[in-house]
Amino acid sequence: MLKERVTVTTAAVAVLAVATLYALARFSGSSRVHNHCQVLQRSGWWVDNSSLVWQPQGCTQRQYAYDDVVRCMKSPRTTSVGQYALFIGDSTVRDKFFAWARLVDVDVDGDAKVHSDITVRWPGEAGIAALFVWDPYLKGEVAQQVLHGAYNETLEQPRLVLLGAGAWHLRYANESGGIVNWRRTMDGVVQRLAESRRDGAAPIADHVYLSPVAPVVPDKLSPERLATLDPAAITWMNAYMQAAELPVFSSWTDMARARPLETTDGLHYSAGLERAAVNLLLNRVCNRDTIDPHPPMRTTCCFEYPAPGSFVRWYAAATLTALALLVAHSRWATIPRIVPSAATLRQLLVFGGILLIMFVCDRTPLFEKLHKHYIAWVFTAMLALATVGGAATWSADKSEAFLGRAQTDEWKGWMQIVILAYHAMNASGVSGIYNPVRVLVAMYLFMTGYGHCCFFYAKRDYGLQRLTAVLLRTNVLAIALAYVMGTSYMDYYFAPLSSAWVLIVWATMRVAPAANYTHLAWAKLAASAVIMCLINGLHLWPFALLERLGVMWSAREWEFRFGTDIYIVYVGMAVALVRLQYGSQLLVHPRWPQLVRWSVPASILGLVLYFYFELTRASKFEYNKWHPYVSPLPVLCFIVLRNANAYLRSHSSAMFRAAGLISLELFIAQFHLFLAADTKAILVLVDSRLWFVNFGVTAFVFVGLCQALGSASGTITAWLMAKVSVDAPAVDIPMSELPVAADRPRALDRLASDPPLLARMASLPIFDSLALRWVIGLFALVLLNNYYD
Repeated sequence: MLKERVTVTTAAVAVLAVATLYALARFSGSSRVHNHCQVLQRSGWWVDNSSLVWQPQGCTQRQYAYDDVVRCMKSPRTTSVGQYALFIGDSTVRDKFFAWARLVDVDVDGDAKVHSDITVRWPGEAGIAALFVWDPYLKGEVAQQVLHGAYNETLEQPRLVLLGAGAWHLRYANESGGIVNWRRTMDGVVQRLAESRRDGAAPIADHVYLSPVAPVVPDKLSPERLATLDPAAITWMNAYMQAAELPVFSSWTDMARARPLETTDGLHYSAGLERAAVNLLLNRVCNRDTIDPHPPMRTTCCFEYPAPGSFVRWYAAATLTALALLVAHSRWATIPRIVPSAATLRQLLVFGGILLIMFVCDRTPLFEKLHKHYIAWVFTAMLALATVGGAATWSADKSEAFLGRAQTDEWKGWMQIVILAYHAMNASGVSGIYNPVRVLVAMYLFMTGYGHCCFFYAKRDYGLQRLTAVLLRTNVLAIALAYVMGTSYMDYYFAPLSSAWVLIVWATMRVAPAANYTHLAWAKLAASAVIMCLINGLHLWPFALLERLGVMWSAREWEFRFGTDIYIVYVGMAVALVRLQYGSQLLVHPRWPQLVRWSVPASILGLVLYFYFELTRASKFEYNKWHPYVSPLPVLCFIVLRNANAYLRSHSSAMFRAAGLISLELFIAQFHLFLAADTKAILVLVDSRLWFVNFGVTAFVFVGLCQALGSASGTITAWLMAKVSVDAPAVDIPMSELPVAADRPRALDRLASDPPLLARMASLPIFDSLALRWVIGLFALVLLNNYYD
């Protein structure tokens, strides 16, 4: 298995190296290129054939609303005098104007005024407006005044100018002079734009763009338009504007050509398509003023990533220090005791390097990002492929135990694969998928209650040694990512949620431990459940204390996450107690074979009833209210079916088991390595147009690096748990861990014989105290949290 992991990880690193070189070769130092402003104007595609969701090539766009436009127009960074957008041109430009105006009033009638000027003002916002000037040849007084920057009290300098002409030059060639005159007009626009950029010249506006000549659908044109609006001429005109390097939104042409059904007259397109087109314009104009530069970076079109913060620079320096120490290990005759072993340094280097890779992937413009979009057949195909892979690796295990290790690893593995597909395809908007995925989280927490209850019952070990090891292993990646990526620890919600429940199970079993082996254990479970329900229901979590310490958690988010699965952990503990206290008696009970026989059809019926219930809820929000009460049903039904006979208990899927071994890393690392923008986008390692190829490559790299992360996290946990004193006995550390008096003379002897200060400090047996390490660790995190904020 280790050899397989090394092979997969090595191959993943090699693929990532090639992808990085490819990305560097395409990377441009120009901010307009690497921040995807140019590509926003020039290219993209519709994500599918049934919706009007536009995907700019290599970046994610913001969906603008009323308040966003107000904030954009009022930006203190603007150099324009007026807080309005000016549209000048023909009827196709007027369609863009109405799409902009509908951000104020969705009921604006686009057919109310034809061939006339129109003004729409933002209610309650003095000065903010959108103006349309009918001028299909761009020869009118206002157009010339704008192009020459000749503003006055009557016409203030606008924030945005959108110009457009061409259709009328073709439609009324005799009157307008046709393409020849249109070309002269465009040449004049080119000249005026060049002059406006010179030092001391009168600026036209903060942003000036041209609308392409709208492509036509000949089959839908009227006879008069069909005779004059030549598609070849329109293509030539648009190509001419691009060759002249005019700031034209060529992507609007691609939008229209790919959606011929969105026009009824062959020239003007639907309000939905025009809304998508204007949203691109808003992203180009407003993103600098409306996007929060702090994580998550959900919008990457026309967005300049902030420079790495001080913590990231220190973290990179620490990783390089680990590399230097690793090199020095082979040259030093004696290694100072405070320096970790070569194996530990190697894993520290792997861990630090992968986190820095995540930072480059998700916090820099080197790699492109794409919107997530739910496509039913793609989601189904992903799950089908996973099912085939799981079935192909079905094999026998060494044990037939109920909920044995192989079975629970398999369980965690296939659930994590479903969750990854769910996040990648943005399936959370589909209630019928969201609801069962909520059950998968409940299944994880069921295993938390079941597994830890079994351990404490069997081992009777309530010391800090194992508890600390479990919490470290669960949290080391989430905490490190929170600081490196500038996110919140709560964003990786499974780590704090699982940790909280581990502590609750430990406390429940730790109080009056002798009662765990009597009927009083059930009273303890009930009391614990009541206490936690009261704490969560009455908002008694210590968030005020955390805020005073500089830790900002969302109380609402935490109470939702905790409350949604508040009972399933106790169900897991209850199943563990039934098995441990009554298992032998149940197996010899005369009714047991009959119970086993009827449990299978009853479980199938239970799953059918659950799916009927969740599919008939009006929305996922309504389902969430029921989830704490209904989630135990599918969990218990699945357990019964999975353990229905000896064959099923003694076999499992190797592929799913392998995924289960790194399920924690898969869940947390997906935020920045498999996906991007903290799971709000898709990371592109290959080419944004090759969606399936990119998905496969990214998934392979992601799995390989997660395997390395899993190994590194385990080593780091062991290193942090290791005893540092020379004479410390290699036994578990109990709750009371301070050194006894007999150890003090030896400590003083070591203090006198070890010259290096840090080595002498590390030799003191007091540093073997896990209680002290807890205090030091929490204190360091609080200090770091306040400094980093």
